[in-house]
Amino acid sequence: MANFKIDHFVFGANTLSEGSNTIKKILDEDLSEINVHETMGTHNRVISLGSSYLEVIALDPKNQNANNNTWFNLSDKIYREKFLKTPKLISFVISSDDLSSSIFFEKEFFVSRNKYKWFFKKPNFEYLNKNNFTNTNLFPSLINWQSVSPLNEMKKSSYIFESLEIILNKNHKLLQDFLLSLNLKEKIIFNFNDSLNDELLSLKLTLKSLMNDKYILIS
Repeated sequence: MANFKIDHFVFGANTLSEGSNTIKKILDEDLSEINVHETMGTHNRVISLGSSYLEVIALDPKNQNANNNTWFNLSDKIYREKFLKTPKLISFVISSDDLSSSIFFEKEFFVSRNKYKWFFKKPNFEYLNKNNFTNTNLFPSLINWQSVSPLNEMKKSSYIFESLEIILNKNHKLLQDFLLSLNLKEKIIFNFNDSLNDELLSLKLTLKSLMNDKYILIS
């Protein structure tokens, strides 16, 4: 039986500096150095959240060979114009020791960055759209680490994951059903609001400060 856990959360931006500055203002902590995903045409910075981490990611303007079908729809200009007018929490990634075939995901592909190696599965956007699930980044991606996870070597921050709230409407109920089937240990709150159109559905990440027990919201 596969083991599933939330691996990391994805904070998207049109530029890495814009996204990084937003998170630094919220958390008042430094993120990692810049990491480059050469084959996917993106770069990121990260910060640990205890058992998971937060990734700030954007297209890498220095990479002229950017993948035209990169993760989290970042290579889609229409998506960026619609959803990334300001930096925001756009998705999350679930780790698993088994990437069995599923109608919800495309075929896995291999990625490496320096000593880190992993298989990655993007949501099956075509299938989701056919089922009226248009805000496809709300559906998580899957990752299977073939090396040690970078979380193990990240500098510890003073924040830990508390909960993830997912704002849904009736078109997105299959996401709730899917996540419940994984028996995740992390606290996930499903908030249904059928008055919201798909573009207004969102993710809200709550963190707890180990310094003063205060809660911080990232959305």
